[in-house]
Amino acid sequence: MTQISDMKRLWEDSFDEQIARGAYNTAPVEALIRSVAYWLRDEDARPKHFLEMGCGAGPTLVWLAQKGIRVSGVDIATNALELARQNLARSGYADRIGTITEASVTATPFEDGSFDGIIESCVFQHLPRADRIAAFREVGRLLRPGGLFVGHVLADAHTTYQKLQGQQLADDPGSLQLADGSSKIHLTNIGLAHFFRKAEFAELLPGFSVVDPCLTTYYLPKSEATKRGYDEYLQAMWTVVAIK
Repeated sequence: MTQISDMKRLWEDSFDEQIARGAYNTAPVEALIRSVAYWLRDEDARPKHFLEMGCGAGPTLVWLAQKGIRVSGVDIATNALELARQNLARSGYADRIGTITEASVTATPFEDGSFDGIIESCVFQHLPRADRIAAFREVGRLLRPGGLFVGHVLADAHTTYQKLQGQQLADDPGSLQLADGSSKIHLTNIGLAHFFRKAEFAELLPGFSVVDPCLTTYYLPKSEATKRGYDEYLQAMWTVVAIK
């Protein structure tokens, strides 16, 4: 319980700062919508109900609702959930909300096989090893046969990991404890961050018929890299498409 309450406090503090600065996401996550859009082309086979695990302020749920999909979301931060409800209602999609509720992504309040699709972005990467395994297991439990999962997480090619990998946790390779005292919005002060290897996804999604991680990398502008204390800063993320 202490671990969950500590994580809840961390993310609510982060969202408090994001709200105060007007810095929370208001646009859907491009890596998610590019992948999900492919599966929405066939009107007859179009998924009917999507869940976002760690939905935050809900911009990607709004995008899904625009496509006529029923949407549900879970998040551990109550202030983030209120933003998600407001954004869906303000956009005119209150009638397409299934359930927006507070819950850990490791144990959601839904029945087995409740969803045609599940998405997550930059959530599972901040979970301790046992919780990461539980969150991916929850994806498998909640998806219907043939259901789609799209995840968006940190990759081990990332500059932060490459620079600090000598400090990775002994009991959780690939994970760093990041606390540089800067804003709680920044990756470098968010606490635990796991940088995934490609081979991990097949292990975390056993029994899926397709597990297809795609690596996306790009360098930040020199001026931005310098602000972060780097000569060069490579952003590296996996977009994982999986079919149950």
